[in-house]
Amino acid sequence: MSELLRHYFYYTFHSMSKYDYMAIGWILFLSLLLILLGIFVRKRSISFSLLFIGLALFFAGPPIIKFFLDNYLRSAEVSITSAKTLSYSHAAAVEGIIKNSGKLDFSHCDLVLIFHAPAHNGLSAVKSFMNPYAVHIEKLGFHLPKGEKRSFSILIDGYDKTPFKLTSLARCYP
Repeated sequence: MSELLRHYFYYTFHSMSKYDYMAIGWILFLSLLLILLGIFVRKRSISFSLLFIGLALFFAGPPIIKFFLDNYLRSAEVSITSAKTLSYSHAAAVEGIIKNSGKLDFSHCDLVLIFHAPAHNGLSAVKSFMNPYAVHIEKLGFHLPKGEKRSFSILIDGYDKTPFKLTSLARCYP
């Protein structure tokens, strides 16, 4: 679980662009303004309301803004066409297609492949996702204009666990 969280936080901070900084800056400025206004307002109910809204924006605003900007500006769809372990070596081969469905052209993308145990019910699926067999990050160095698709093929050395379920995420940068 710690490896998955480490990769998540690294790529969250690594993928921030000027749009993220501007949006998060405005949210933090607005939350601090509401907190200061809540301190100086005399009426108690309005003061507590402003403080609550300001603190909620301060803590929940940046992750929510990051989530919506990632899904709006830098949205990329990944479809895996083939994922298998090779019988003659300790390696896995993954083939698929990545599509730019965002609003910006991408200069490069990072593809995160999470190999975990297959599970059938909800609790064991969450447990197997939080304890993956392996997390592999591949840098796809090609330019991807908006609306276009590209195919990729990745060979991962040192992987030999079967059966597995593969989850893929794309982090793309303008």
